[in-house]
Formats: sequence, structure tokens, C-alpha cells
Amino acid sequence: MPKPVPFAPKPAIAKLPLAVRKDIRDNFDSKKEDFQARIKEILGVDFTININAAEVWAYAEEGNTSAGTCFSGYVEGFISALKNFMNKYDDNGKAFFNEAVTQSELTLTVNPLGDKGETINSAVKDGVYQILFRHDRLGYNQNWLDDTMLPAIESAPREGFSLSAKNSIENGYEAEIDETRDEITKLCGTEFTLDPNFEEIYKALTAAKDKVSDNTWQTRIGETVLNYFKGLKYQLERQGFKEDDMLQEGLQEVVESKTFKVRVVPKTNSTTETVLEDGVIYLQCAADRWGYNANDMGEGLLKLL
Repeated sequence: MPKPVPFAPKPAIAKLPLAVRKDIRDNFDSKKEDFQARIKEILGVDFTININAAEVWAYAEEGNTSAGTCFSGYVEGFISALKNFMNKYDDNGKAFFNEAVTQSELTLTVNPLGDKGETINSAVKDGVYQILFRHDRLGYNQNWLDDTMLPAIESAPREGFSLSAKNSIENGYEAEIDETRDEITKLCGTEFTLDPNFEEIYKALTAAKDKVSDNTWQTRIGETVLNYFKGLKYQLERQGFKEDDMLQEGLQEVVESKTFKVRVVPKTNSTTETVLEDGVIYLQCAADRWGYNANDMGEGLLKLL
């Protein structure tokens, strides 16, 4: 098979027609200052909108003079998506966005993927937020940027958790774990530490790449670990630890650290495993079984006493 021909961008228009330039002046340039002020209000930093009209309008249908209206439509779509992004991710979203978009700049450009590109997409390149349009779809789906913003921001290199993982940890685990922790303490007869071990889990699952059973694991890492501890609670109840002094004392004696800890290991003999090492109970699984059978976490605990 012949190799596909790489997409070649069109050359910029040497001189935009008067009607196009007038529409840009009336329907885009006149609004740019307000657009930038609205973006600054959301992000807390000065922001620049920089669109190369001659390059972008090379993709317009013949005779279309509404360039300014088109550009404003894309910016309005960006502002709407940005508001929704901040409503969901709050201060973390603002921090991640500003750390990724280091130039505090928005532009509109053709998607370099050519026919393989989506009608509308987003990217961050050299610290600039890019709205990407497909070469034959200029002006289409301008308000469909919501789902493209998170991947664009997370594509920027960064140390530590991704935004979606951090959001899941804070809202899906930290905000929900107290009740489960208290119930496990009662079942164990004394206070036990629940160690979610998020940093090591995140590193292990990131390194496993496409071997992870759930390709959306980052958006649910907090909820998944919470479910593992809920599974542990279920197993403690099922195995008779509730108000049984002998079992509780046996558990306290063996688990010297009074700690239950979740971890991901390279290989397991079953979907979930409960292991005692150095006075710690590890609730473990392999990356390709991440999130499976949460109610089995803690199964076989009695055999370790």
C-alpha cells in the first residue's frame, strides 16, 4: 500500500478581501478586549488572543466574508468550556491550566492531522492553547470544546498526579473515606490506618500503560481505592470480626503497624490478594486487574492470623 500523503497546510492569503477585513474589525477586533477580560476573570492572569486571520481564512468556503463572526464563535466556545472546566476542577483546574498554558495565549489553527483530525479539538503547544479545526470544517461545532480541554491540559509535561487523578483522589476518596475508616476501626477493635498509597499506585499504573484494565483509571483512582477499603470492611464483617474479641486481638497482634495498605504489584495469582508483610496487611492486585472484584479485598484474612 502506498504511504498516506502527509497533510500540507494551505498558504496564507496574501491580502484578505475588504469585506473580510471589515467583518474582523466589526465582529472580532471590537470584542477582543472584552474576551480577554473575561478570560482573565476566570484564570486570574492576563490573557492574549492571537489569531492569524490570513492563515485561518484560507480554509473558508469561497465567498464567505464572516471571518470576525467565525473567530468570535470559537472564542465564545473556548470561554464556555473554560468556565465548565473551572466549575468541575476549581482551584486545581486553574493551577493546572496556567501551568500548562505558560504563554497565557489562545490561538486558532488548522489541525495538522488533516482528514484524520476531529471537527474541533484542542492542544497545548509551546505554552499556547490551540483550538484546532479540521481543514474542511472551519466554523463547525464551535461550542464542542468541553471534552477536549482536559486532554489538552494533561498533555503538558508535569510532575505528580494528573488533574483528573488529583480530582478523583480529593473528591472520590478523601471526601468519602471517613465513614469507612470508622467502621473498619470498630470491626478491628482499635484504630487502624488506611493507607491508600496513591503515589506508588499512580506510578505503577502509569508505567503499566495500556496493560491497565481500565483506560479511564485516572478519573476513578480515588473511587477505586475507596471501593477496595469498602471491600475490606465487607470481608471483616463476613469473616466474623464484629464484636469478636478473640479475632480482633489476633488481628491486632499480627498486624503490628495497625495498617491496611493498597498496592499494585507486577503479578498476582488471583484477581485480588491479601498479604501480610512486615506487620502490614497489603490489599493488592496487578495492573491488568485494577478495579476488579473490590468486595474480595481482604478475603482470606483469617488465614493470616
